[in-house]
Amino acid sequence: MNKITTRQIFKNACELVVSSGKYVKSAHIASTKPSSDNKESFADLVTEYDRGTEKLLIGQLSRCYPAHKFIAEEMVADGGECNLTNEPTWIIDPIDGTTNFVHGFPAYCISVGLFVEKDPVLGIVYDIPNDKIYSAIKGEGAFCNGRVIKCSSTTDLNSSLIAAGFGPQRKTDFLRFKMGIMNTLVEKCHGIRCIGSAALDICHVAAGYIDANVQFGPHIWDYAAAHLIALEAGAVCSAPNGQPMNLLSRKLLVCSTDELKDQIVPLLGDFPLPHD
Repeated sequence: MNKITTRQIFKNACELVVSSGKYVKSAHIASTKPSSDNKESFADLVTEYDRGTEKLLIGQLSRCYPAHKFIAEEMVADGGECNLTNEPTWIIDPIDGTTNFVHGFPAYCISVGLFVEKDPVLGIVYDIPNDKIYSAIKGEGAFCNGRVIKCSSTTDLNSSLIAAGFGPQRKTDFLRFKMGIMNTLVEKCHGIRCIGSAALDICHVAAGYIDANVQFGPHIWDYAAAHLIALEAGAVCSAPNGQPMNLLSRKLLVCSTDELKDQIVPLLGDFPLPHD
């Protein structure tokens, strides 16, 4: 895929994501909360807007690029395959931060990434309530609303602000593991932030608002697009144990610098999770 083709695909995808964002915004025109159903747990929510946004995105992208494949959250939840091959593949989270969306908490987004030969070539994360579009094309830098963004230069854990999250899983041992990580980190950093969207957490590292993000349990659609944006902003992305990141492993560490990563890795430990 050449740069001219990639840029045109990126332009088309951005326009589609913004258009889909208008549909998501319409949910809060009414005074009542969007209704939701449960998936894997009572805290794992899905709404008609998740399903509707995904349908809009896949429908239009399929018409434009009929040979392309898709991995999308609600598609997989309904029994579809999560199979990343060498074929051009769109990885979509129609609303990352659905619980925030349901409650009207202003931290949720649309996340769309395109992979070719299992490698990210473009990523778009639309922070809908704040009307910010984080984006990247591989090799061309990272942007927010068209302006270049860079991650921070923080190298000292004691001077860092870190993002983490609980996710929708409510198994006691998993929650205790995550609480243990947060307890260890908060003793050594300026603070921990939990906003409930992995995609936005990673984009906030890319923009320099946050110095590191630790994730155990999200799925590939939660971070596929943001991962490229962070890399293009100069971030260091790895598995929590410091090894190269496996996008299907559901574990990641995103840091502003190698020095910060080297201080965080020994504090994290590990938890067994099924791959996507």
